[in-house]
Amino acid sequence: MRSLAVYTEEMDDLQAGIQELKDKLKDFKLDKNSMGILFAHADTDFQELANALQDEFGFPILGASAMSMFTESNGYVTEGISLHVFTADDCTFVAGVTSEMNPDNYKAQIKSTYQRLAEELGEKPKIILTYAVKDAAVGGDEYVNLLDEASGGVPIFGGFSSDNFLFTECRIMVNREVRSAGMGMILIGGNIKPVLKSRFSVETTDLEEVVTEVRGNTVYKLGDRTLVDVVREAGVDLDSDDLLSKFVGSPFLVTYKKANGDEIQVMRHLAAINKADGSGSFLGNIPKGAVVRLAMFGRKDVSKSVSEAIRSAVVDVSNEKDYIYSSAIITSCASRLMTFTNDVMDEAKGYANIIPHDIRFSGMYSFGEFCPMEVQNSNNSHNCFHNTTFTFIVL
Repeated sequence: MRSLAVYTEEMDDLQAGIQELKDKLKDFKLDKNSMGILFAHADTDFQELANALQDEFGFPILGASAMSMFTESNGYVTEGISLHVFTADDCTFVAGVTSEMNPDNYKAQIKSTYQRLAEELGEKPKIILTYAVKDAAVGGDEYVNLLDEASGGVPIFGGFSSDNFLFTECRIMVNREVRSAGMGMILIGGNIKPVLKSRFSVETTDLEEVVTEVRGNTVYKLGDRTLVDVVREAGVDLDSDDLLSKFVGSPFLVTYKKANGDEIQVMRHLAAINKADGSGSFLGNIPKGAVVRLAMFGRKDVSKSVSEAIRSAVVDVSNEKDYIYSSAIITSCASRLMTFTNDVMDEAKGYANIIPHDIRFSGMYSFGEFCPMEVQNSNNSHNCFHNTTFTFIVL
């Protein structure tokens, strides 16, 4: 597989923007099968963009709105359009999208869309690339878990589309179809050996409790006390009108065990509280029996996790002697971007000097990340939904 990532600042005059992308791709020879991964600012007219891209290129394109992007040519950017084109003779790409989803139909939509695409691919995919628009009433884990179940554990990489924290302008697109409440995916088969990494770095506080009562992503009891009582006793002010922003730098580290005994650690953001019943709702599910620790993270933690993820991927890539890696995609949490209030280029600086120069890459800041989590002291990994995490795939 080969790829080339191109970028244009032009998002108002889409014909001019697409012509610029086309000009930057003119010397890039396409092989038998090709696909595109697109990130664009949320203010872009996605329907016009989707139609124009198909008129111009014709191969499958999966796209998502993004509050900010990683680009190879321009580094960190807040506006514009990024198009990453992948091509291969020995890989097959199949793309599709759900209908508009809601809490009543999302399970059937995700499963049926995957099954349809898997039948079209004709083999079990080696990787699923997917971006979705999150429904506030559906936990982030649900999207990943449903796709994991339907696929039989195929590695999943992607995340939720983002906007400028309005949460109303998120979009995804596949070919000519645009969704404001859907999930798009590309299944890849053939000769491909994806390397996937997810990393976070935090410092935990003294707040450590076991979840004893929970329903989905809403935690009611930690030990024998309500979540609200425990967090208040830790000295946290819960009277903010914007609780999500308040906890951007103070996520919760959640540790739990899978049915096979594998220990999983993920980050979770507290999004809302109910003072009447003492519960708190998180952006992802937390199982009963999980240990939760209030954590703190800052700029050095963000940079550390970037370095760890990429360096670990580089080691795995160098150990694979029978496959040539050429491409990478980054999905990083929007909360990490908010940490860099004075220098938003810091995370970009963290990867710019580490990614090998022969790897073409693109990426975006998301409202939640999809990526397998490696189990310590084991060769196992599990598809997970993440918050506050840097995720990285090499193809």
